[in-house]
Amino acid sequence: MALTPKKIYEDFKTKVIDKLAAVDLLIFLIGNTDNIEIRLESIKTLQRIGSKNKKVFSILEDLLVSDSNEEIKELAAKSLKVLFQEKALSPLKWALEHENSWQFLMSIVSIINNINTHDAKSVLVDKLNKFDNYKFKKSLRTIFKTKEIQSFRTNKLAEIINNYLVIKHFEDILKKVDYQIEGGLITELDLSFTSNDTFGWKVLKNLSKFLSVLNHLKRLDLRSIKLGKFPESIFSLNFLKYLDLSHNSINKLPEAIHSLKSLEYLNLEYNNLIMIPDSIDSLMNLKELNLKHNKLTSLPSSFGKLTSLKILNLHGNQLNILPPTLEDLYSLEKLNLGLNNLKRVPKWIKNLSSLKKLNLGGNKALSKIDQWIDFLPPLIELNLYDDDIKALPDSIGLLVSLEVLIIPNNHLTILPESFKNLISLKKLDLSWNNITDLPKWISSLSSLEELNLRGNKLSCLPESISSLHSLKTLNISLNKNIIQLPKELENKGLQIIK
Repeated sequence: MALTPKKIYEDFKTKVIDKLAAVDLLIFLIGNTDNIEIRLESIKTLQRIGSKNKKVFSILEDLLVSDSNEEIKELAAKSLKVLFQEKALSPLKWALEHENSWQFLMSIVSIINNINTHDAKSVLVDKLNKFDNYKFKKSLRTIFKTKEIQSFRTNKLAEIINNYLVIKHFEDILKKVDYQIEGGLITELDLSFTSNDTFGWKVLKNLSKFLSVLNHLKRLDLRSIKLGKFPESIFSLNFLKYLDLSHNSINKLPEAIHSLKSLEYLNLEYNNLIMIPDSIDSLMNLKELNLKHNKLTSLPSSFGKLTSLKILNLHGNQLNILPPTLEDLYSLEKLNLGLNNLKRVPKWIKNLSSLKKLNLGGNKALSKIDQWIDFLPPLIELNLYDDDIKALPDSIGLLVSLEVLIIPNNHLTILPESFKNLISLKKLDLSWNNITDLPKWISSLSSLEELNLRGNKLSCLPESISSLHSLKTLNISLNKNIIQLPKELENKGLQIIK
């Protein structure tokens, strides 16, 4: 029968051979076979037998220091800790100082951390002292200077070393890595566009492992790295406040999103999301949510519980109705509903008392503006581009706080006289409509700084436009035979685009 670790252990247990003979046979197998599985099983069996003689220590130490296989080295290190904890630190320290593999080094750090003695702590502190990364050294300078490091537990020291090992690995592979450190721990990391780097795949293939180490991250940028699914290791980042996963191919937002309770900013624009889970309502600290250009047809009613939300971007989805619970978003200041399939603006939008900026552009079915303009709160900015609007109702003049009004690519021919009540208006974009005449009362818009009339059917401008003393930019390009500008207007020194 072939000699195997299993056979040796059975013979030992049945007292066919003694412990010394079993150890000798296992050591023989370790040194005389190329079969990794047999070698690994032999080391495990040595540990099960529990022999603590010099010969066992010597072979384990030799494997840790000089074997070419990382699995063998790691198992040898673990066995040294189990069988020879007091003597294990010396070879473990050697490995910590001389090995290069980030994964193996993390295993060594973990083993030293588990030994958890004063000597083990000294080994880890010594490693920190030998960091060759400027940012880490600067981050730890105060801790060493004030001797605060002496109060750190081994697990805190191990955590700092592992953060260092991850960043060192990134810097060895990538052309550039942007990150910030606080107290030796990575708090901000930007891996956006890593997939464009020649060797970026070496980082991305182990992304989950790296994120599980960097668990003090507050800001994480993973834009444009060709992710097909949401990295679940992110859910362990309890301190995360800022997360950018935009421009990927993520088609599902997991229910576990509820665990990111510290999150304040979430960017998922340009993905393939078809739904948002109800558990989104646990993100009570969320202030900005960007879901632009996904494939959403509806929103869960739980959205209404995101009462800290100030900015919500739903541009470029397939929404045709909004849940009435959105009226509870009393902190909402900016709402982008452009390029959807909305047929009406809900009356409850009037209850969004903090709303200042609203985009409704690109919703063709909203062409009957007179049926919903009264529902709008006191806005500062309103975008109605490409909405198939043929006329503005008199009620538009009620939006007296309006500073920016964007209405390009519609079918307007005239402006209602109530328009002159918009005395706060600073920017007015009427480009690509069918306006043939600009009324004399345009001078009432005394705050106007930018006026875009590009692509209309104007043939002249009223003299009164010269009274707009705040006007800085006037675009009259691509109109119908503009003959002459008022002389006073030409002498004002404003930028005129013809």
